[in-house]
Amino acid sequence: MKKEVKNIYLYDDQGVDVESLDQLKATCEALLGKNYTIKTISAEDVARGLWCHDAALFCMPGGADLYYVKKLHGRGNDCIKKYVYEGGAFLGICAGAYYASLRVEFDKGGPLEVVGPRELGFFKGTCRGPVLAPYSYTTKAGCRAAALTTSLCDVPRTVVYYHGGGFFEHAETCPQTRVIATYEHDGPAIIFTRCGKGRAVLSGVHFEFNPLVMDQHDPYLQKIMHELVASNETRIILGTHIFAMLV
Repeated sequence: MKKEVKNIYLYDDQGVDVESLDQLKATCEALLGKNYTIKTISAEDVARGLWCHDAALFCMPGGADLYYVKKLHGRGNDCIKKYVYEGGAFLGICAGAYYASLRVEFDKGGPLEVVGPRELGFFKGTCRGPVLAPYSYTTKAGCRAAALTTSLCDVPRTVVYYHGGGFFEHAETCPQTRVIATYEHDGPAIIFTRCGKGRAVLSGVHFEFNPLVMDQHDPYLQKIMHELVASNETRIILGTHIFAMLV
């Protein structure tokens, strides 16, 4: 009997940024909600592995990568990796993209340095950042409107929200990997990669963030809000393409 793959699982445990999770959930519901049930899942349940039997997609949102390491090391990562390599789909955004790369280099040499190997390794290289501005864990001082050039015919350019993400070093020469979008001056921002029978999309930018529901009163967001709103339609088209690559 063919297994049902009707659920999209969003990782939700220590280290996950609440706003990132909420935005990802809203985007999944808007673009995929007619055909799939959107669910959150804890690290403990990831490690149990039961979700693998009915998952159409596993998503890791933005947050703090070191907590992902702490909670998923070993059994949890093994389950995610097995699921993907046996034909599943994975989406990693910002911290989720760092985490799914073979190596992380975040703020190397700086006060927030996080450097080291990671177990999933869907991208067989280094995700290095932050790209566009220094990161702050307490404010949105490091947020930017990221101008992207894409490989998609109907959305060659767009602008999306950025907050601390990385770029995928040498992704353009990595086997089984395609660059979907590139930062204006700083390398690959979104990539698609084949992983055994499965596939993964990793994004250093927050293409899932809808500017129309972001905090209009935040002084840092106010500086970039006009650009984000002006590109919201192309952002949605980009997101539609990304999900079509996965489910």
